[in-house]
Amino acid sequence: MKTWTVLSLTLAAAVTAAAAPAVIPQPAEWKLLDGVATLAPERIKPSIQPSAQPALGAEGYQLVIIPSGVSIIAATEAGAFYARQTLAQLTTAGQAPCVSITDKPRYAWRGYMLDVSRHFAPIAELKALLDEMARYKLNRFHWHLTDDEGWRIEIKKYPLLTTLGGIGDKSNPKAPAQFYTQAEVRDLVAYAAARHIVVVPEIDMPGHASGATRAYPAHAGGGSERLPNFTFNPGKPETLAFLQDILREVKELFPDCGVIHYGGDEVHFGWGKWDSLPEVEALKQKEKLADKQAVEKWFNRKMGAFINTLGCDVGGWDEICNAGLAPDRTVIFWWRHDKPAQLQQALAGGYKVVLCPRHPCYFDFLQNPAHKVGRRWHGINELQRVYGFPDASTLPADLAPSVNDPRVLGMQACLWAETTATRARREFLTYPRLLALAEAAWTPAARKNFDDFSVRLKSHLPQLQQRGLTAYDPFVQSPEVVDQPANATYIDGPAKNKQPAH
Repeated sequence: MKTWTVLSLTLAAAVTAAAAPAVIPQPAEWKLLDGVATLAPERIKPSIQPSAQPALGAEGYQLVIIPSGVSIIAATEAGAFYARQTLAQLTTAGQAPCVSITDKPRYAWRGYMLDVSRHFAPIAELKALLDEMARYKLNRFHWHLTDDEGWRIEIKKYPLLTTLGGIGDKSNPKAPAQFYTQAEVRDLVAYAAARHIVVVPEIDMPGHASGATRAYPAHAGGGSERLPNFTFNPGKPETLAFLQDILREVKELFPDCGVIHYGGDEVHFGWGKWDSLPEVEALKQKEKLADKQAVEKWFNRKMGAFINTLGCDVGGWDEICNAGLAPDRTVIFWWRHDKPAQLQQALAGGYKVVLCPRHPCYFDFLQNPAHKVGRRWHGINELQRVYGFPDASTLPADLAPSVNDPRVLGMQACLWAETTATRARREFLTYPRLLALAEAAWTPAARKNFDDFSVRLKSHLPQLQQRGLTAYDPFVQSPEVVDQPANATYIDGPAKNKQPAH
């Protein structure tokens, strides 16, 4: 049963000319009224009472500012929160233009993923990121906590995961262990929840496992010459129990996450030793599995079903869409822009989908052709390209209808951290592209206009800087921010160097 919230704010009025609101994301519907209202915060008296506006949905709101006051009507506390974000953006020096807004998001999933394995991001930085996500109405923080370079989340039952597995990063494999304690995780989850952001943890398996397997080598399934311990051993019962123990603790730390993401990607980069493992051979015989691909799919089904028993949907990259997981309990993250068949297959199979293709949603790709550090495979991800997604102009014609499929939950940006050793570098790659993605995920396609967005963005860039963030300025093409010592140029892609893209 929905609870409706009405928040009334009493204002003192001043009638002056009002400029058009520079709100990001652009509201679904708004009308500029005459006058300017002068806010009197000390007279705010929130009240909650029933109403009947089902068209607003779970996160929508109505905001009306007139000289005599402000009213906010929302279906939920989240909707009221987003109304307050709009009101805050409209308010300058205690005054706001009179306006009538009816607004709700285009997509339910509006996210940002940060990789903290390749380079660690402190809690204070993450909280600043969550503040910006909330300000621009993003509601999913996908936390990529484990990978080859480091294991970043404390697991009480297996302390070596952090004391040994947390050692090193992409820049320095001998860097002291860095990780989040369980107290820090709980604190960040609560901080996000207060801003109506759900934190979705990712514990990568069966590939990208080197951080864990160097701590507990008994669970290693081998890899390649360059990535010798890239996988877990999928045939070893003790390894499955080890991973299930970890996932139980993860669920306790993220009780309301809804989705536990388990990766499932790029296993072929390290499964070369599986055929020589006696436990894998025994598994093949027992389960009648023909080859490594069948073993991988079996593992995906096994771990996916276990995550479902924890009360969560299983999330995974688009490699898992043909593994036979339960469609109603699985979320496919479509990341391989060059494999549109994976998206089509996921939707045809009835899976829920989050759109996060490398183009244009990977923020470790260059944002200006003059920049030197970052990925550029199949092009770069300029601000306009991010803003245009996911509409027909940015997708192949045969994929264009999929953006309106009801099984598409939404979209998210992803920042992989190979070239981001510092906070300044991470922020430089994130802002202002995150604002473009926020509008693309919230605003109806018919209301999107990049030229108009650019005008509004000009007033937001100095605000980002005032809040202490390092943002790229596309209007003056500000200098590229690189880490010190400067990163080497990093260009990925199967045709370039046969290395994992995640």
